[in-house]
Amino acid sequence: MRNVHLFSHLKSVRLRAVLSLGVVLGLGATGTFAFWTSSVAVTGTTFTAGSLSMQVDNTSGYSNVAGTLSMSNMAPGATSAQILTIKNSGSVPLKWTLTQQLSGTNAASFSTAGSLSVTVKTGASIAGSGNAATCSGGTVVGAATTLTTTASPVVATRQPTTAGSGVGAGGTVPLCFQVTFDPAAPTSLEGLTAQDTFTFTGTSDIS
Repeated sequence: MRNVHLFSHLKSVRLRAVLSLGVVLGLGATGTFAFWTSSVAVTGTTFTAGSLSMQVDNTSGYSNVAGTLSMSNMAPGATSAQILTIKNSGSVPLKWTLTQQLSGTNAASFSTAGSLSVTVKTGASIAGSGNAATCSGGTVVGAATTLTTTASPVVATRQPTTAGSGVGAGGTVPLCFQVTFDPAAPTSLEGLTAQDTFTFTGTSDIS
């Protein structure tokens, strides 16, 4: 009778061992399954840098030899005026600033006397002519600035060139320049001549 019980006990132990081994093998086998995968490539994305370019009266490197801003035989209190149109001729939006600098043999004399000044307006028209021309109406973007031999800003706050509702390519801004010879200019300037260079600087940073 003991042999029967002993056999049953051993059989039960073997069965539990086999079942336990099955569980262990079953757990180990779960890492062998493969996953299905699928991928899609997005192609054709292109990046092209734009160009930044400005013109004055549709010309790069504008020379104002025949302009009406120049004055000859000017007397104290004389004024001259000219409309210059700047254009965004590049492909990206821009804003611009304007500086001036006197040059020439007698530039220092005019600079020291502080007798020449320029005012820049948008939306203005020219009234009068010759040494009595002025910018009439409009909005001042560059208040009366003394012309000096040191490069200095006339329009320091960056201004937009408009195209539609933005500051995009193709935008233009007509600007009226008025130069005034101080009514109190000293006689030491009689017969002297100087030139001034106005430089526009455009930037793609339109923040």
